[in-house]
Amino acid sequence: MRSFLLPSSALLLLLAEATSFAQTTPTTQGGGTSADAGAPAQTNTAPAGGTTPSGDPNAAGGTAAGATGFGAVQLQPGAAQTQTDLNATTAGPRAAGTTPPVSGAGSGGFMDTRLTWTFGDDDFLHKTGEIIPLSPTFSVGERPQYRLFFDNLNSRFTGRENVTHLVMYKKLPGFIEGLTTEAALVARLDLGQLAAQTGNLNSALYDSGSYLRVFYQTGQSEKTGLGLTFFPLDTDRFRVGYLYDLSWGGSAASINQSIFPRIQGSSPGAKVQFDAEKFYVFGGFKTATIIQPEQVLNPGGESEVEVVRVGETNYGLLGGAGVDALENLRFDVSGGYFQQGKFDLEDVRGKSVYTYGGNGRMVVHHNMPVPQSIDFLLYRNDPNKPLILFKPEKYDPGQFAWSVSAEGSVLQQHLKDFDVAGALKDQTAAAAALQGVVKAGYLRFSATGIYRNLNYVVRNVPGFIPFETLPQSAQSDPELFGALAADYHFPSLHLTPGIGGGVQLPATFRSEFADGGIQAQRVIVVRQQGNESILPYNEDRSLIMQGRIALRWDLSDIFAVVGWIQYVRDNNGTLVIRDPTEGTASLRAFQKPDRLGAAIAVQARF
Repeated sequence: MRSFLLPSSALLLLLAEATSFAQTTPTTQGGGTSADAGAPAQTNTAPAGGTTPSGDPNAAGGTAAGATGFGAVQLQPGAAQTQTDLNATTAGPRAAGTTPPVSGAGSGGFMDTRLTWTFGDDDFLHKTGEIIPLSPTFSVGERPQYRLFFDNLNSRFTGRENVTHLVMYKKLPGFIEGLTTEAALVARLDLGQLAAQTGNLNSALYDSGSYLRVFYQTGQSEKTGLGLTFFPLDTDRFRVGYLYDLSWGGSAASINQSIFPRIQGSSPGAKVQFDAEKFYVFGGFKTATIIQPEQVLNPGGESEVEVVRVGETNYGLLGGAGVDALENLRFDVSGGYFQQGKFDLEDVRGKSVYTYGGNGRMVVHHNMPVPQSIDFLLYRNDPNKPLILFKPEKYDPGQFAWSVSAEGSVLQQHLKDFDVAGALKDQTAAAAALQGVVKAGYLRFSATGIYRNLNYVVRNVPGFIPFETLPQSAQSDPELFGALAADYHFPSLHLTPGIGGGVQLPATFRSEFADGGIQAQRVIVVRQQGNESILPYNEDRSLIMQGRIALRWDLSDIFAVVGWIQYVRDNNGTLVIRDPTEGTASLRAFQKPDRLGAAIAVQARF
């Protein structure tokens, strides 16, 4: 991979250009437009989530990760696409932010920024080096261990990143009556990666959903019509599924979220969608270059075939639909088929790898919008309907609202049959999620349950054994977890305390064998792709427990302080130690399971 150093002069020029592009004339408050995200016009909100230590639920188009693990960012069906912030970090997310200034017909350049100063220690019960992952003493900076397994299920972000989005947006009516054109260049600058001084420009500055879009209005309502969206650089925002952690078909290889293994570069594509008052339907495709073996004639002139490994185009096809069957009842369905290159295993070399499947969702809601992940939305800044990046959550002491959503996903992955030489076989990956949110005045409560079998946890590899099915002699256990959260907002004090916790049984791969004539088994715990623990002989997985108490204090519409204490008990972690009885052999042993941490985060979002 090539690495680049970003010259300071070039960076300053880029920031200056983005800032100067932003308009200076203030705009009036109004419903900000959301994005073409595979659903009718909707409004973003997030469920109760008093456990996420710093979240930022609604930075437009995916920078914020405030949607906690307990519920999705939600959208109001049939309303202007106004984005609101239900900050899941503590109860009663008081969104910090203001309406971006816009002026002129169709102009809307803006910046979407989050700066966070975090000080804490995720585990002050143990000295550094005693257990894995390593936990240095109290320090400034974000740590992966601050993110608990139930945090931000509806976004890729924790909410504590130091990032900014530089957006150049333009929208104008077309020369054809009823036609509207718009485009946005969206660049994400990860200041944390820049400060790491790795020299890799691709990890610090990259595309975050640039697009071109045309919309032809076919009905009386401006929401009814046919839209074409073109992604010239990348289509990670265009996926199958609804809850982010159950979605698939993305292209973010840097975080193991690419459906295309061995992808080279990004994955551009296009989407077409028809929207009506009560339903929508969409379809689209994406392409990716994958290194794969190909048979070619020997260039020496002899009639011999040799195998070379070249970058070849692979396709992904996506489609779906949704309908508001009743005022408070929504059904959604989506599916896809993705080519994943060709096998490079000796007995099946050159044969095609692919994945196909679909997701379905049902949402029942009352006085509460339909869930929608902000990471699927487009960045838009329509001057007629200003995009409010962090609109404060509104509380009505006399209002009672609730929402229940259920989603299921089933995939079939075409892999090499582990037990039969030269044979291929479809392997099933399945997942399901059930979420509920209740809001009564200033109180919010949410609950989430998720099921994912082992094949779904590692769906992007694909397979636990890369490109192969599970052996018939092996067994696996699915991931199961449940979580609860509650928070309460005190408007006069600008305080929002929250509490949450959950239990999880991680997915496992297990095999049984004879060791010296004695039957034994070995279990590998798989928390997520690339995060595995091998347990000692004849030991099984243990229940993981996590909990957090948090308090958020809003100092202004852009500035907040969040403090939290968290506890984790995970007896699935192991270390390799020297056998105390034999003296030279190594063996696996459990490490201490308890972790207690605390931190404070100071955050500005604008």
